[in-house]
Amino acid sequence: MSFRTILILFNAALIVGFLVFLAVRVLRLKYNKEHTPENLTPFFDDEVLEGAHLERVLGVALIALVVVVLGLLAYFIWEPFRQTAAATGFHERSVERGATLFANAQSKEYDSTKSLLCADCHGTDGGGGTAKFTVQSSDPRCNPADKVTDATPEYCLPKSVAWAAPSLQLAPLRYSRAQLTQIITFGRPGTPMPAWGVLSGKGALQQQSIQDLVNYVDSLVTTSDKAKAVGTKEVESCTGRAACVGRKQLQDPKTQAAADKWVVDARADLAAAEALQANQGVEKVAVNTKLVQQKQETLQAALDWQQTTQSASDGAILFMNNCARCHTRGWSYFDTADPGAVPPGIMAGGAYGPNLTGGDVNNQFPPPNGEAQLELWISAGVPANDQYGIRGISSGRMPHFGAVLSKTDIESIMAYERSL
Repeated sequence: MSFRTILILFNAALIVGFLVFLAVRVLRLKYNKEHTPENLTPFFDDEVLEGAHLERVLGVALIALVVVVLGLLAYFIWEPFRQTAAATGFHERSVERGATLFANAQSKEYDSTKSLLCADCHGTDGGGGTAKFTVQSSDPRCNPADKVTDATPEYCLPKSVAWAAPSLQLAPLRYSRAQLTQIITFGRPGTPMPAWGVLSGKGALQQQSIQDLVNYVDSLVTTSDKAKAVGTKEVESCTGRAACVGRKQLQDPKTQAAADKWVVDARADLAAAEALQANQGVEKVAVNTKLVQQKQETLQAALDWQQTTQSASDGAILFMNNCARCHTRGWSYFDTADPGAVPPGIMAGGAYGPNLTGGDVNNQFPPPNGEAQLELWISAGVPANDQYGIRGISSGRMPHFGAVLSKTDIESIMAYERSL
């Protein structure tokens, strides 16, 4: 039985006793007999009044004083523990509410009236999963505003993909509480992650519910040592989560054959686009020129991927598993078994995060003096609106990897980024 429960029962007993006392006093009124007025009733004589009676009153006063002093002392000793217990209890209840909000039908915390089904994407244990998502065609010949009909060309049809939802067991190691709050409140536009907060103008959760979810995500966190061990292990073999590749997977003949096929298909698509550009009139020059540029980019991405399957550095693999989902368009739904189905952009070519190719990292963090700044940027980031590198201004959204990747792994990523 908790101390809080004991206090509740004690106070309930006092209230009941007081009510019984009042009832007895009220019921006894009708049985009262006429008494001699108090001013006519003989009282103690001086010998008793100033002797035993006075000592008894003083004794009761002394006992009451001791009780008050000891009570105050006990209060001052107990209060810090009570405050800590209250804060701990509030946090535990917040985590329980967050678990209910996060749950899906397979979770024991599931409540059909409250649960948001976050576990459908991130897994019941928060370890990551996939979400169904529809990718609109980016072909310049298509108008995104047009409705899909039977006459819509195949290259204009939207495609359904399996979007890799990240592991939330690593999220508290990579993001601060403020960043997690921002992500849950405003979501990730252009991804399956919706905005849940009222502040976004799209969600329905007030601040306390957002903090309940943040507290629950915090409760899922793994240790930094385990995260670093897993990150290093994934360089060789990565089978535990979506949008994650390891050297063993890259060297799989099926993966390499799929990469070769993508290159062949990309070359054929580029040739067809160039033929279209040559044979159509000047009124479609702009569209066809953009189409050729798009197919050239896709071919470059295919060639880069083919090279990656044949020879990939540790830094390249670590970048794909930790950085590419933000810095490479389409990486979150990239399928190594069929890479050309919904082709991604050039690796590190930019998406939610900026483009890192073309020597941009070297310009931002010029070596050799920029090495320490680049390592700090990847490991810990900098607060929003603070400067990083030569001319960068932080948005405050860059995750920090110092708690999930070893110093050696971060240096490998730095070397790979500089090679771009």
